[in-house]
Amino acid sequence: MNSMRPNKYTTDVVIAGAGPVGLTLAHELGQRGIACVVIEPRIVAGAASPRCKQINPVSMATYRRLGVADAIRANARLPFGWSDSAVFCTSLTGHTIERFDGVFALSDIQRDDLAEPAQWCAQNRLEEALRDSLSVRQSVTTWWGYALDELRQDDSGVDAVTLGPGGERRQIRAKYLVGADGSRSRVRHEIGAQLSGRGHEVQNVQVIFDAPGLSQRHPQGRAVQYWVVNSETNGLMGTLDTDDTWWAIIVDAPPDLTEESARRAVHAMIGEEFPISIRSLDPWQARMLVADTYRSSRCFLAGDAAHQNPPWGGFGANTGIGDAVDLGWKLAAAIEGWAGPHLLDSYEFERRPMALRAIAEAERNMQVLTGELVQPGLDGDSDDGIQARLKTAELIRQTKTAEMYTLGFVLGATYRDSPMIDSPNTIVDQGPTSNYRPSGTPGSRLPHLWLDRSRSLYDVLGPGYTLLEIAAPAVPEWDAAAQQRRLPFTRYRLHRPDLHGYFGARFVLVRPDLHIAWRGDTTPNAGSVLDRARGF
Repeated sequence: MNSMRPNKYTTDVVIAGAGPVGLTLAHELGQRGIACVVIEPRIVAGAASPRCKQINPVSMATYRRLGVADAIRANARLPFGWSDSAVFCTSLTGHTIERFDGVFALSDIQRDDLAEPAQWCAQNRLEEALRDSLSVRQSVTTWWGYALDELRQDDSGVDAVTLGPGGERRQIRAKYLVGADGSRSRVRHEIGAQLSGRGHEVQNVQVIFDAPGLSQRHPQGRAVQYWVVNSETNGLMGTLDTDDTWWAIIVDAPPDLTEESARRAVHAMIGEEFPISIRSLDPWQARMLVADTYRSSRCFLAGDAAHQNPPWGGFGANTGIGDAVDLGWKLAAAIEGWAGPHLLDSYEFERRPMALRAIAEAERNMQVLTGELVQPGLDGDSDDGIQARLKTAELIRQTKTAEMYTLGFVLGATYRDSPMIDSPNTIVDQGPTSNYRPSGTPGSRLPHLWLDRSRSLYDVLGPGYTLLEIAAPAVPEWDAAAQQRRLPFTRYRLHRPDLHGYFGARFVLVRPDLHIAWRGDTTPNAGSVLDRARGF
């Protein structure tokens, strides 16, 4: 990474915030050789209360493309494939009510529709892996211990002032600035963007605690989540590592929750007074908020600075990672000179609806939590108790299946309404959230395909636009049009005429973010197709 000594600096992009979103953006820009400076007040990744724990298959495919997926899996304290189950029970040591297997696409068994399965990984472990792997990005500079203090922008760039250790002030000039600085974003405040939506009135508390031997003590088997359904405590829990560091979310916690009352609540979830040592209490409320704008001239918002999602379903951080992917290649295009005049505007047009969609899905999941599942006699050993658990299990299947199996939602996201997409009038109905139907319709994410046992179709795509030739080669005008526009452009011939129905056309133009910009059996005008795809 660059070493910067003067008190005034210049770069292409300043990234305020080094959570998962800011770090992903730094990797996106760094892989493309774009100079950027990451500003982050935390010297080390925060480990006190990791809220994000699920990295979904789309995010993991991004990290595969960026060359850091293996580093993330290696740093996750739950090994890849450790569990892909979620359990509903009366307590951790009590009766099992229902078990879901294959949840969140966490299985390490290779499947046709995924380049990378999901990974269960605490947010601080994700940040550690992303921080450490930045060492290979020669164009990325990191300022740990520095926070944005003020910014000003003009027609040609942004001036930012940062405060560091001991009150040191550094000024930096950049072409663009991205606020990935969280829910209390200073960048959002500075550009005058406003959040709209609502907060949930229920207070929740995440408890991080050590419980050596608890994994061997309970009978529920391995799971990434244990949803506890009893009348005493409303919540869910799970382990962060194989050393019995646990998390528990107490839903509808009292406002004056103390460590002792948190201990009692955790014991109720465990089902006995098992010895625990509490590390932290982290109160929070679900928020359904979206910024009214994601951009002010040369400043952008991403992640929690732009939207705040309830956690139910695991969409929040993953939506922010998607922001970084979308914005990263578009900023690179603007800096390298091949972006059209509307390309940067399309960031908000494409990503803000994604945030609204994720919030709506999480809010649906939030309608039924463990408190809504409680009924008398649920923990009884009698026939009445068995019948109560069977009845509750049916309700759980009806109300929580969509939250456990989300590939239709995750892989089915589309930009079909974007002005940069040559989208037909037909709409591909993905059906229920849990179902994914691969589609080559423009705007959709490119359906996955294994070329051999270890090589994904995604692995052979270029860093810019890629024209997939399903069978016969396309006309040479594509290359001339791309060269004339200085576009990064790659052809890849599949030699698979049998896949015409799978992709829906002989030719498919794929954007750098793996979304389909255009498809067709002939090329009406290669230049016009490329111009639309780059924001003209």
